[in-house]
Amino acid sequence: MTGTTARHAAATWRQLRDILLPRGCAGCGRPDAILCDQCARALHDPTAFTLPQAAAGHGVACGTYHGAIRHAILSWKDHGDAEADQPLADALTDLFDTVAAPLLATLNPAPTGVGIIPAPSSPRSIRRRGRRHLDPLADMLAAHCRSHGLPDTCTLPMLQVRAVHGKSVQTHGARDRMRRIHGHIAVDDAIRPPAPGTPLILLDDIVTTGATIGACADALADAGHDVLTALALAYTPPKAIDEDDGTAVEDARGHPGERRW
Repeated sequence: MTGTTARHAAATWRQLRDILLPRGCAGCGRPDAILCDQCARALHDPTAFTLPQAAAGHGVACGTYHGAIRHAILSWKDHGDAEADQPLADALTDLFDTVAAPLLATLNPAPTGVGIIPAPSSPRSIRRRGRRHLDPLADMLAAHCRSHGLPDTCTLPMLQVRAVHGKSVQTHGARDRMRRIHGHIAVDDAIRPPAPGTPLILLDDIVTTGATIGACADALADAGHDVLTALALAYTPPKAIDEDDGTAVEDARGHPGERRW
């Protein structure tokens, strides 16, 4: 079965499933809702995490990774719930207006656009999911920016994953994850921002230790690009103790914990 045939078959199955078994909320299962109002509100609780490679010094997530947010993201990311693209993108556009737009207003000269950079997925993950799951959210966020005074905004899939052995869930603690990711995120030099010096905003689904988003920011900075900040759907607050060696788990800058925006 070709990839195109498989995607068509999956789409047909989803249509039949929705007729026979009407969907429930991705977060709580409430009937006849892609994401109910209560679960959507949980994605409007901005939480900052440190990102020293960015000009802002931090990124911000829509909420913390637990409960309804966790269920919704897992359904969308790993169980093919593409219908959740829109409500998740809505949460990101609200986060952009709250967090990133004020940062852009401080820049001189004022930019006419931003580059939205989705965190990359491995080829294996793309094959398994049948798509680059962050790209639709990045495209919707870019469209929102263009309609709100930033006409040169575009999605820039500039980052690639080189071979990484083992799954991220198999790593234990921040240090192990950083060792696994380091050096495996590369910039595609064939994809360039619309203008030199265009501020870039990284986009990710779940920020856990900060290793992946930090490696993305490092790769872009090393290539001479200006990373303003990062936006994510959810942030996992660090554990008090690293399971590996009993030391405090630290975030990307080396300070434990998170703060509300």
